[in-house]
Formats: sequence, C-alpha cells, structure tokens
Amino acid sequence: MRVTILIATVCVLASAASALGQNPSTSLGTSPSSSLGASEWTEFVSREDGFRITFPGTPKIQPITWTSQMGYPLPARVFTVDRGREHYSVTVADYRGIEKLGIARSQSCTPGAETCIGGQTRIVGPGYWKSDLHGAITYAVFKLLQRDAKLTGMTWNWAEQVEGTLLQFTNNADQSRTSASIYMHDNRLYVIEGTVPKGYPEPELFKMSIGFIRPDGTESNIYSSVYNAYMGLGESPLPDLCGLRGCNAGAAGANASAAGRPKTRREDFPGLARYFPIDGTASNGGLIQSADWVVSELWRRGFKTFIDVAPGRDADAVARAARGVGMKYVAMPIAREGASGQLDAAKIDPVLNAIRDPGNQPVFLHSPDGRSTAMLWMIKRIVNDGWTVEQAGAEATTIGLVDDDPSVPALWKFAQDYVAAHGKR
Repeated sequence: MRVTILIATVCVLASAASALGQNPSTSLGTSPSSSLGASEWTEFVSREDGFRITFPGTPKIQPITWTSQMGYPLPARVFTVDRGREHYSVTVADYRGIEKLGIARSQSCTPGAETCIGGQTRIVGPGYWKSDLHGAITYAVFKLLQRDAKLTGMTWNWAEQVEGTLLQFTNNADQSRTSASIYMHDNRLYVIEGTVPKGYPEPELFKMSIGFIRPDGTESNIYSSVYNAYMGLGESPLPDLCGLRGCNAGAAGANASAAGRPKTRREDFPGLARYFPIDGTASNGGLIQSADWVVSELWRRGFKTFIDVAPGRDADAVARAARGVGMKYVAMPIAREGASGQLDAAKIDPVLNAIRDPGNQPVFLHSPDGRSTAMLWMIKRIVNDGWTVEQAGAEATTIGLVDDDPSVPALWKFAQDYVAAHGKR
C-alpha cells in the first residue's frame, strides 16, 4: 500500500513540476548527483508519538510547545536529522488534550463573550477547541507559507488512508528546496519536512515514507477511510469493515438495512467522549475528563441515575460528584473477576433490571469507551423490548458499537451468545 501511494504521488508531483517549468528528474530525486545512500536510511518508529518514518540516521528529539491557532499551548516533539546541508524533521503536536483546555477557557470567560466561550455544537465546541482541531492542518500550512520561500506545489494527499496536504517550496535565501507533508491522525498533527540544497534530489520519498501507528499500538492500518474526523472526534460514520477484515462476529449490526436504521446520533457534550442520546429513558457515553462538570451537566439535563459498568480510577470522583448534585451512582461491573477483558453473562441481568427500572430513569450508561454499554443496550432491545437482532444491531452501531477497535467483534459475539442463551422475555 505504501509503495503504491509513493509511486502515485511521485507521478503527480512530476506532472506538477513539468507544469511549473521545473526539470522533473531533479524534482523527483533522480539526478545523478544524489548524495542519498540507500544503506543509510532506516525506519524510525515512535509508538509514543504514533508514527514511523524513514530517516537518514537516528533523529534528535526535542520537546517543544506548539501554540494552536486559537492560542492553546499543546505538547509537541520535534524529531530531526541533519546530514551535511540536508535537513529532515518531523514535528508532532498533540491535540488530544485540547478539549479540556477549551472547556476550562469557556468556563473562565466573561458572561456573553461568545468569541471566548465558543459554542456547544459538534463543529465549534467550548472555547472553539473543535474549530481549532478541525483547522489544524490548514493552520500548519499557513505557518509554512509565512516563510521566505516560493510555493511551487501544493496538493491534497493521503498516506495509509490518513488525509493530509503536500507542499513544495524554493527557499529564497539560497534556492534550497523544501518538501513537506502535513497530516492529522488520532488528534495528533504531523508536520514532515525535508530540505536539500539547490540541485539535490528532492526529499519526496522521505516525506512520503510516513506511516501511522493506531491507538492500540498496531502498525498496520486496517481502516477504510480513516480521516481524523472519525479517528479523533468519532463523528464521521465508519464504513463497514467486516468485509475488509473478516469480523463475522459483527454481522448482526453490519447487515442491518439503512432504511430501518434508527436516527440516533452522537452529540457534543463538553468533557465527555462519545456521548450518544438513545431515547427518553437512557443515553450512553465514554471517557470522562471532568467528573464534576460532566455529572453536574447530566443532572441539569434531567438524568437520575449514573450506571457504571466498568468502574475505573475516576469512579470515586464520579460517585462524589453524583452525591453532590443528588444523582444516584451505581457501580455494576460486568467483567469477569480475575479474567481481564472477559465479560460475565451472570452480571448482565442486574444491569438490565436497573436500566428498565422506572425509578432510575432516565439513566446514563457509562463505560470507558461507550462500546460495552452500547452492547448492553442492544441486548436489552432484543431480550426485553422485543426488537429483532437486525433492528437492535443497527441502533447499536449509531450509539457507539462501531467496528473501530479490536474489542468490538468480541462484544458482538458476546451479545449474540447471550441472546441465544436467554431469548426474548
């Protein structure tokens, strides 16, 4: 896949160079004067920063602060290799904490100051953090354009199905050439730059050797259309991947017809990841960044009970926050004791009973990523509400049970086995 992308991009850039009056052989790095020694180039991998790339040596690593377009200070690291007059770098700016910064800023704004507060929509977000994230690539391009250089090429691109922008510059001071690419993956911004002296082969293959490491640590990209709007924010619909990687355990949801699919969708909820309203009796959500803020907002929206099926390190803080506002907090772990990653079928019925109890409704269902609670809701729809597997599976995919993680096929399989064993009631 990466080789195919490289070849296709090189062809496009060759055409662009020809149109701009450049020598395509020089633009593409085929000049006999090349100083690139193939044996010196090795793949460098940083799992911490979520990428791999081919460097001409071991890079130096420098921590810096990346200031976003909205002025948020974000942690970043710069990886550099200098070889003679050639310079190669990768800058990784971590936007994953920007939501928390945006919420904090919006809470400290002067009442009514919209330009500070931002919006509670899926596009803007408190403190404009989402606007900042959506525009990160554009802003990085803008920063490059401020240099004393002539832009000679710019095009959209994707690497391992992660979208980005490619740029080429001639630097005015010494006529050296810079080739850059910018990507956004898992809410991290990657700015890749290679600069070589005039007449040297351009560093196209350096910038195009970038690869991305998924959040679970695997290096192979198995998604179809992995753009940051899905990976980072979880907002764009994910195509069915079962045909791609054979996850037949997910067939219940994947085969549901679009015509019969409920219209439940993800909504923005400051401080809470993957928030999905379901109906008037329940909503589903994942990672909590601020227990006090989220619980008080849930209470303000009318929720009576917080059901936590995977209590974690923040469970005590959530429970205290719930008591503080008068909400009921119920910890009902569904994992099998002493068996990491396995669910206990015997613990499902008590959770279903708690969800159905009118005295608890409306309930907020919580698990770290929202997937297991979406699976529980699917079981409830089939076992208690009389829905078909197809109907319940289709709804589950709209409230968090999408096949975007290796754990999801196992959740589908658990639900299928549970339904087969217990039937409808």
